[in-house]
Amino acid sequence: MEDLSNAMLARLQALKEEGNAEFKRGKFESAIEAYSRCLDDASDTLDKEPDVLGGACAASLSSSDSQVAEPRKESPAILKRVAELKAQILCNRALCYQRTKQFAAAEADCTRAIALHPAYVKSYYRRAVALDAQGRRKECVEDLQTCLRLQPGNKEAQEMLAGVRDKVMKEEETRVEEQLPENLLTAGLNDVLTASKRVASLRQLGAFVQERKLRRQFLRDGGLRRVAVALKSQMDSELEGNGQPHRSLESLPETTASDPVASEESKSSADAVLPVSVEAACWELLLSVVQQHQADDEDDANKALQTSVEAVNAPLQVDAPVLECRQALSFLWTPNDFLVRLRQLLRAGVARSDGLAATAANEEAGKLRTVWRGEACDRLLRTMGCVVQLQAAQFDEDASFLEACAAGLECIDSREVQRAAVAALVGVADARRRLGGRVAAVRLRHGLEKCLEDALQVVSDAEHELAGEDARSQLATASKKSDRLEAVSRLQGQTEYLIITLIALLADKDRGKEEPPDMSRLVDQLLSPYFRPCADPEESVVTLTVGLKALRLILTAAREVARAYLISASSILPYLLAAAAGGVGTAQSGAAGTAAHRRQQEAALEVLLACMDFPELRATLLEANAVPVFAKVCSESANVGCWMRARLAAALARLSVHDEDVRIQVFDSIDFYDVLDVLVSEIRAAGGDGRQVAEPSTEAKNAQKGQPMAVGEETFRSLLEIFFFLSLHGDFKARLVTGKKGARVLRTLLQVANGAGKKGASSSLTRYLLLQSLCNIMRSREDRQRQRRRKGEVGSPLADVDDEQLQQLEELFKKLPEGAKPAANGEVDLGDKALATQLRDMLLDLNVVHAIAVNVCATPPPSSNVLCAAAQALKFLCEDSRHRGRAVQEGGIRTLLVAASGLEEFPDDQRNARQAAAQLCITTNPALFSYRESLDLVPCLAPLLKDRHELLQYEGALALTNLCALSEEVRMRAWLGGVWEGFEDLMFGENELLRAAGLEGWCNLSASPTVQTEIGKKMERFAAEKQEVQDVKLLLAFTRETNNPRAQSAAVAALAMLLANEKVARCLPAYSLFGNLALSLEEAKAEQEALIVRCVSALYNVWIELSSSEAGTETRMQIVKTLQRNQQKLTGDAQHLAKEVLTAELSQTNTHTKESTPDSS
Repeated sequence: MEDLSNAMLARLQALKEEGNAEFKRGKFESAIEAYSRCLDDASDTLDKEPDVLGGACAASLSSSDSQVAEPRKESPAILKRVAELKAQILCNRALCYQRTKQFAAAEADCTRAIALHPAYVKSYYRRAVALDAQGRRKECVEDLQTCLRLQPGNKEAQEMLAGVRDKVMKEEETRVEEQLPENLLTAGLNDVLTASKRVASLRQLGAFVQERKLRRQFLRDGGLRRVAVALKSQMDSELEGNGQPHRSLESLPETTASDPVASEESKSSADAVLPVSVEAACWELLLSVVQQHQADDEDDANKALQTSVEAVNAPLQVDAPVLECRQALSFLWTPNDFLVRLRQLLRAGVARSDGLAATAANEEAGKLRTVWRGEACDRLLRTMGCVVQLQAAQFDEDASFLEACAAGLECIDSREVQRAAVAALVGVADARRRLGGRVAAVRLRHGLEKCLEDALQVVSDAEHELAGEDARSQLATASKKSDRLEAVSRLQGQTEYLIITLIALLADKDRGKEEPPDMSRLVDQLLSPYFRPCADPEESVVTLTVGLKALRLILTAAREVARAYLISASSILPYLLAAAAGGVGTAQSGAAGTAAHRRQQEAALEVLLACMDFPELRATLLEANAVPVFAKVCSESANVGCWMRARLAAALARLSVHDEDVRIQVFDSIDFYDVLDVLVSEIRAAGGDGRQVAEPSTEAKNAQKGQPMAVGEETFRSLLEIFFFLSLHGDFKARLVTGKKGARVLRTLLQVANGAGKKGASSSLTRYLLLQSLCNIMRSREDRQRQRRRKGEVGSPLADVDDEQLQQLEELFKKLPEGAKPAANGEVDLGDKALATQLRDMLLDLNVVHAIAVNVCATPPPSSNVLCAAAQALKFLCEDSRHRGRAVQEGGIRTLLVAASGLEEFPDDQRNARQAAAQLCITTNPALFSYRESLDLVPCLAPLLKDRHELLQYEGALALTNLCALSEEVRMRAWLGGVWEGFEDLMFGENELLRAAGLEGWCNLSASPTVQTEIGKKMERFAAEKQEVQDVKLLLAFTRETNNPRAQSAAVAALAMLLANEKVARCLPAYSLFGNLALSLEEAKAEQEALIVRCVSALYNVWIELSSSEAGTETRMQIVKTLQRNQQKLTGDAQHLAKEVLTAELSQTNTHTKESTPDSS
């Protein structure tokens, strides 16, 4: 056996020597073959004893090495020798691979050798050489360090390690140098480099400038000018016809940025043509320096929450560096230049990124050239929009800009170009809108008309694509279809916003002496193409849908303009009604039930619902039998989905408030309880928006699981619209109380509203509809609802009318003859007071306060209308003292605080919130409030003390009095907030209750050591000038108000607490009315224990202070005599204090007597 092993080793050694000989002769391929034969024999030997070598060696073998033969026992020493020999052969073959430039194969052999023989130094060294040749410096350094750790004196490894480290440092320096802005720009404009490298450099420069906020430096270093001049040269070369626009890249050599010759050539080649991909990257770079990014705002997260009207209408704020870059670019590129270059690119052809497959003939830098041109147009238009914002006040006079935007909107080959044109025009129009009346009004020019027409055409194209989704649903995968529809919907929404913005600017009436534009002609010009008959029935459905959408946009932007158009076009309302019923063009085209049909119905309903805000339009619809049409379509549940049924029911509910006859007709046509019940059930069972009918199996599964499903915002809003209008009818409210479904409908509605409010998913409109509906349910016909007044509102007829004058106007209006009164905008009967009380009790049991709190305190903050409705609803609930504890428990305090703080501009509604908060504080223990609520209530309630209504003054005083009994922090907040002065104002009125409430407030505030100290300092300062403090004189005077026991007791108690301060106790006896304290005690009856205790406490505090000095002996003795005379009616604490005074005085008298008697001895 040993002889066989030696023979095997000899054979392997011979094969190895054969390979070595071939290597020495320079025949590397032959050496590789010899080494490979040797490795095969060695693998056969090793594979026969796999357990000896372990897993590491076995894992390193190749697939050819893993053939299994019959097992034969060999000694471990032989196997170890074979493994070492194989590692040497692998290392030798790796050297041959290195000589033949096969560095990856050399690395693999060295790795296998290391697995067989981990301490073999040469394998680490040669793998380091292979890694170095492949540019993997970091791994190379690790292998060299391992080599030196195994053999510290290896000079080759030391020298190579030093060299590799030098290379790493130089590469790092080169990389850092290449990342410098000037070098990135040079590389991007270097026509010798490949387009891919140039695009990457320019994009990296744009990101770097934007992230590091280096726009100003980029401008000062001339970078913006170089890019703009390069783009200008490209445009000029094509105008002159000298250049070959967007030449292919086959002729461009592959060079590196470090090539000095190439660098010099790029500098001298001023007339070089930019590849289209590089031009797109140049425009992207310019856009990054002239665009105001939201990320530039350090506190952007906080600004996102500021959604007030003032913030939305404030002038556009642009950072100074961005403004400087825009100004510099405007000198280099005029609007006409932008227009010319855009036309050149569009003429050459553009395409979307999902266009034709790229080929070698039309591909550049990984994309189609048409796609690159589309990206260049995108960035160009957006850059142009940023530059034109400098002259936003006169953008309607900029024909080049408007023509460029129109050209972008007409580019049907690229949705991105259309979106860029919309963004550019929206940005400029919004900047003009924010300037308001400070600049001249926008005038109707041909360019604006063209942009509006093209924008409407974009909406039309998008509508055709969205309406045809059913026909294409089988041709595309679900993901592709979803992405396409999302992109189209996004473009349509952005374009609709553009139309609204432009029409709102044109409809602005604040024009001074300028003639307003002919808006009627413009509207007719925009809409007439879409309301004309069409020969193709299918096309007619989509065309009408576009016209309806356009009309809805005009109603949103300029209500009066749209109203005038609808009145003048008398035949259009019946046409709209037929469209809402699904009867326009659908029968002939067979479109019923398709996406186009549904979208037409939705658009018609949106317009009709907006028309119902105008009494004359609503009357026209009623004459056209709108009620039976809507009721018929709403009852066809098989053909309409949840969202559509909700919209139809909302339209019927809105019509029900027109007058009594219409209400009867509507209620006879449809059972709203069944509709509400079905809608709420479907909304909870169906996920998403609820626009499409869910499969019954899906609804059943969701119902069985009991999972809370998302509610579509639009569907839920429609449901709330139904509830909003129905809540104005006493008949509907009565069925809520008596019917079995009433409580269930209310409970489910509040549950869904709570879920939406907690997620912050509800808009302000949705929250307003919910809270105002609840407010309507709790309101009776006896609860007057006055027109809302806004503080400081200019032009409002009620801006300067107070409550008394408003009441006189209402009485005068009632006396007017019927012919002199304006037409009422609807007739409702809210029901009697008893019904409202029953509904308030029912809502309270359904946790309505919690629902209100969730929607008021959610993020983002609600609108002022939501806060007004919440304040009114809580005011109704808090009128009954039985409801107040539950209101506090469910978050009513925090809700009222939020409402009061957000209604500064609406004093009447703010008063409602403050009154409700005061009522909660009166009947609820303030200890149940949180620390923050207790402090926040003080400034919220303080203004009630100065209100014109005595009831509010009284409730505010009682509430603040209770709060001041809570803690020293609350008393300090009240003292610093002027509550002391507010209480004082109440004492000068004729109302005894108000005087008592003011004194009780002073009493609780006097418990504060800070108040005692401040009063004491003031009294000491006045005493030096022989004057008396007015507040203290008032307290002394009210101690004699025997006809108002509450006021008298509170005044004495306040004095008793103030007298705990030594300065007050020292100065008070000098006041002219100080004797009132003794008189009050003298006249108090035995059953007035509280008054007696407070009088004795006040006198005791004065006695304590005077007992320490001889100056007040006379006053002290008067106090003693007073207590002695009234000793028989003193009990409890009063008796104990009087006994202490009398005992002390008796002891002191005995002491003086002993000292004055001579010693008899």
